[in-house]
Amino acid sequence: MRLPLRNATNRGRQVRPLLLVAGLFASGIAWGADTGCTAFTEEDGLQPLAGCQWADGRLALAPKALASLSYDQDGLAAVHAGGGFHYVRADGRQLPVITFDNGPDYVVEGLVRGRVGARIGYFDTELRQAFPATFDFGWAFEDGVARVCEGCRKGTPDEHGHTAMVGGTWYRIDRQGRSAMDAETP
Repeated sequence: MRLPLRNATNRGRQVRPLLLVAGLFASGIAWGADTGCTAFTEEDGLQPLAGCQWADGRLALAPKALASLSYDQDGLAAVHAGGGFHYVRADGRQLPVITFDNGPDYVVEGLVRGRVGARIGYFDTELRQAFPATFDFGWAFEDGVARVCEGCRKGTPDEHGHTAMVGGTWYRIDRQGRSAMDAETP
């Protein structure tokens, strides 16, 4: 039986920052070691991943590395490489995703926010794109709609390192990527 998403999400938000720091120190990243890739789990944080390299802007995973990953109920495993998080499936399919709560973005309402170049797109748990990625930023779906922007940019980080998106045109989209409401500002 699957737990309600909000409960799992709240637990992750409380635990992820601690696991990320612990994983960084355990993996050697904090000391400048070149480990290539690290696997991320809620239980262990970041841990070195043998058989994985970051090359030419893409993960290169040996079959043994794929087999060693911890896959969640959606069939996804999280890997950190190249300065960001990626979801990987057992068949090797992969997707760079945004960092949220010091870890890979959450799957919400069956979709996860992924990177397509400089744009944000939405992907299902098979890592198939739901609709074209035309957004400079987008929030997770909630009750069938997501708030997205075009023309927005990163603002100045606050004292806790959080960076707001500023400017641009904001509006809501439905699960097919169609405008669901009138334009608004954040």
